[in-house]
Amino acid sequence: MKILHILGNGFDLNLGLKTSYKDFYDYYMSIESSKNSINNLKTNISSNYKNWSDLELALGQYTEQFKTVDDFDEVFEDIGEQLAEYLIKEERKFDLAEINKAKFFENLVKPEVFLPVADNNKIRTYKSSFSNHTWNVDLVTFNYTRIIEKIIEDNKNIKIGHHIANNVAVTLRGIEHIHGYVDDRMVLGVNDVSQLKNKAFHQNVDVLEAIVKQQCNIAYGHTIDNHFKTKIKQADFISIFGASLGDTDNMWWELIGQRIKEKNIPIIIFTRGEEVISPRIGYKNNRTKRNMRDYFLKKTKLTKEEIEKVKDNIFIALDTSMFKEIIKK
Repeated sequence: MKILHILGNGFDLNLGLKTSYKDFYDYYMSIESSKNSINNLKTNISSNYKNWSDLELALGQYTEQFKTVDDFDEVFEDIGEQLAEYLIKEERKFDLAEINKAKFFENLVKPEVFLPVADNNKIRTYKSSFSNHTWNVDLVTFNYTRIIEKIIEDNKNIKIGHHIANNVAVTLRGIEHIHGYVDDRMVLGVNDVSQLKNKAFHQNVDVLEAIVKQQCNIAYGHTIDNHFKTKIKQADFISIFGASLGDTDNMWWELIGQRIKEKNIPIIIFTRGEEVISPRIGYKNNRTKRNMRDYFLKKTKLTKEEIEKVKDNIFIALDTSMFKEIIKK
């Protein structure tokens, strides 16, 4: 059985790191610049915080302000470098001594335990059909930090638990950073050219290799994006934690959609939700869950008929203790 965990910025936020775009903007505004283009960008951000809630998508829109590639480079490189510096400072605050590594591994092996009993039972029944198979876990993160590497310490092929039905070991095969690191091949950008408002850049390779993610990965030549595609295509179970499911990563949600279409595998999406309601009026929580499920399924570009066939295998875990309990108290 192949379990794929996809981690977004919510993972680092969950550990107490201030890695939200809002936190970064507060830092970015405090840095003085003598360049008009940089100051114009900061003015735009400070007056349109809502529009900049997704930095990557907003950058794609902001490209209409640039007349030349040099103008683009000056702004794009500045905000990218400062984001990297900010995240490095935040990562230094991480204290490994506060982490229960065994609990972290347990969460990776059995993420379904955070679901309601009925959903948990459904996934356990599904997983039991793999009782005679080898079990592997893969981690793919959208984050630039190396927090997970610090937690697991070893690089790959780590025994992290056992199968629910017998004593077969579960192996963590490794972790990959699809968007790079703070100090290496950092990818900051959009999903495709439709998200670049400056149409003059749509055919400009210099710009595309900088800001369109698929082009960036091809330019780097690391093939990690191909590894990710393979992991999605082979996954028997996918868990998505702390990812905004933003438009700038649509290619991945569409690939997951194709996997669901081909083989109706369970997907758990861990989210805080826009609104978390008291358990006393849980029916409103169910509305939030349905909205999140529908939001994700729209990203997959499946037809209405295909969505109807797979929707019951999309599980929404709302404001759970997943990865919270790995912090020692």
